[in-house]
Amino acid sequence: MKKSYSASHHHTYHCEQSGDQCICAVPLFQSLTAEQKDQIHSLIHHKHYSRGETIYRPGETADSLYVLRSGKIRIYRLSESGKEQLIRIVTPGEFSGELALFRKGFYEAFAEALTDCTICAIKHSDFRDLLMQYPTTAIEMLATIANRLGTSEQQTAWATTETVKERLWHFLVSSIDTDEREPIVELKMAKKDLASYLGTTSESLSRELAHLEKEQRMEEIAYGKFKLLDFT
Repeated sequence: MKKSYSASHHHTYHCEQSGDQCICAVPLFQSLTAEQKDQIHSLIHHKHYSRGETIYRPGETADSLYVLRSGKIRIYRLSESGKEQLIRIVTPGEFSGELALFRKGFYEAFAEALTDCTICAIKHSDFRDLLMQYPTTAIEMLATIANRLGTSEQQTAWATTETVKERLWHFLVSSIDTDEREPIVELKMAKKDLASYLGTTSESLSRELAHLEKEQRMEEIAYGKFKLLDFT
């Protein structure tokens, strides 16, 4: 029998009262009414992970969508030779574990807590019912997945056709903060994670950053924060 998520009583969903940023701070749920958010709140299971703890790993049964409430998570894969490839960093308000929503199976990557994390988990069976009832949420999720696919394809193209310096430069240009008056990039990950994301080593990344600065194409104005000077 299909579950019904229509509210049986009327009241306003208050973030302040619930303290549940898993719903209030997530773009995925912003199109929903207060009553609909209240129903989602009842489906959430809160989980806490310590820094360095593995949240899921390849081969484990995938049964939940994970929404990050606080902290940072890194999603990565390991090659047969043991080389790590960072896929993305998950920040508060973002989600992970969504691909298994559409096909029952197993996780295909590692998820590790970069910091102490609070996660809101929603069982896939419950979330599929929500997507059926609330098409706008389904569209929001598909848009996010499409953006991730585009980023993944770009990452693959960089790794196979460009030098480390070219990968780094294109990454910096694509990461410019549009809220800034000047072309500023502030890394959302440690440099060692950026090296993994770009398919290189920390040493090579540091060397190419120094080369770009020497060529006056950019300057590091604070640790992990860069001002781009030359777009040619």
